[in-house]
Amino acid sequence: MNKTDQDSFEKGRSHRASCKPSSPGWRQNALLGLGAVLSIGALMAGLVPSSRASLEVLSDMDCVIEPSATVDLGSAVPGLIAHSYFDRSDFVSKGTVMAQLESDVERVALAIARQVASSSTAMDLRKVTAGFGERTRARNEQLLKTSGVSLQVVDQVSTEARIASLQVQRERESQRLAELDVERAEATLARRLIRSPIDGSVVQMYKRAGEYVDSDPVYQIAQLDPLNVEVIVPVEYLGNLSSGMVAAITIDVPGFENQVLSAAVRRIDAVADAASATYGVRLVLENPDMKIPSGVRCQIDFLAS
Repeated sequence: MNKTDQDSFEKGRSHRASCKPSSPGWRQNALLGLGAVLSIGALMAGLVPSSRASLEVLSDMDCVIEPSATVDLGSAVPGLIAHSYFDRSDFVSKGTVMAQLESDVERVALAIARQVASSSTAMDLRKVTAGFGERTRARNEQLLKTSGVSLQVVDQVSTEARIASLQVQRERESQRLAELDVERAEATLARRLIRSPIDGSVVQMYKRAGEYVDSDPVYQIAQLDPLNVEVIVPVEYLGNLSSGMVAAITIDVPGFENQVLSAAVRRIDAVADAASATYGVRLVLENPDMKIPSGVRCQIDFLAS
């Protein structure tokens, strides 16, 4: 190797040496920078939950539409079902008679009570007796002034007149008790009627005419207006939802594919489930025409106010 070539080789080696990092921590700094870039990207993509969870993330969450109330309707008293008026899927109104127990004895008892309460013979008899006693007392007091009768006779007649007056008062009290007995007989008969306590639809019919009922239910009725929307939300979003907040509901059933329903938050559970780190939220979905189905899954998007 001549002198010119040796000088060129030394210059190249010194240049490569000058390009090496001067400290051993250069690799660590490069990895930290790369990790920061990846973390920001993951956060923007929604892969890493932010401590400030936004309402925009609360979309396409699974939910369930359920009846707002479900009642297992029974009888106030045991007995044999004489008539059953409704079946499954029938719509009923609050107060509608769903079924009736055998009640011949109760109807006869009511008829007797009404007859006793409407009778005025006993009252008329007491009034006539009291009137006669009062007139007798007045005549004897006049005779006492002329010494026509003794004081003993006058005292006896006055006492009898007073007794007759008290008998009239007692008859009035008996008449009032007879009227109350009518009300009791009517209440007893009414307990043989099974009425719906809500507006809704018959979900299940457990008993039919001719069957005996005691403590078991006869019907199951579901209230369909309004409906409840139940959704489970991760605890990291606690505080982002509030009562009255509006949400958009979509259901994948025939006839509702392109419809967006509106529901409002009614209740937010105060106690979360520690095992799943979630808490429940209930929304109210108005259903005045009873067309929205219940017992179906749905998707929910919470809307920022």
